[in-house]
Amino acid sequence: MKPIIFCNIAYMKYYRGVIKDIDEPVNGGKYVTENNDGGECYNFEPVSFTDGEMMFGYVMPPSNTEKLHIENIIGCAGAKKGNVINNVIVVWCAKENDHRSTRVVGWYRNATVYRFGQVLQFDDGYEQYFNFVADRRDCILLPEEERRKTRWYVPHGGKKGKDFGFGRSNIWYAKGSEENAELAEFLKTMINQIESYNGNDLIDEEVE
Repeated sequence: MKPIIFCNIAYMKYYRGVIKDIDEPVNGGKYVTENNDGGECYNFEPVSFTDGEMMFGYVMPPSNTEKLHIENIIGCAGAKKGNVINNVIVVWCAKENDHRSTRVVGWYRNATVYRFGQVLQFDDGYEQYFNFVADRRDCILLPEEERRKTRWYVPHGGKKGKDFGFGRSNIWYAKGSEENAELAEFLKTMINQIESYNGNDLIDEEVE
């Protein structure tokens, strides 16, 4: 099984910053509600460098740890004493306002994952926090009509009879597939869908 991690974030259409009355974050927890902003609001804003464009993604880690347990990612048990791992599929998930279920909104493939939060400093003084970084060419942001399809549904543990999925944390490491055939099949299907996707990508579209 390829290393994969699921991250629950606020729902937006473009994730290129808050744009009043056009793209504002919803269902992102207390901080997002109070500030109408969040670290994930720029998760699909390409950042240009001399050798190409990169994506810097953020998910809020558990408040009691302030870190990601990267050793819990499938196939990464050896990273218990490390602070960074590579070649991970990061699946970004969110819940749209008029939908009860959590769906995949996009992903990073071949991503670098950091145990502790990192900061990207821009020339104008703006600081962007991130836990993940990936080449823009390995990233997809699904159009909204695509996100609503059943195949992008991501479960919550204990709901709809599922004994796997998101719990109280924003992070699901998808552990236990060796003992849970249903989980193993879910992950296999999800990875195949991500790797075979050839539809539209909202990153390429103008904000409107």
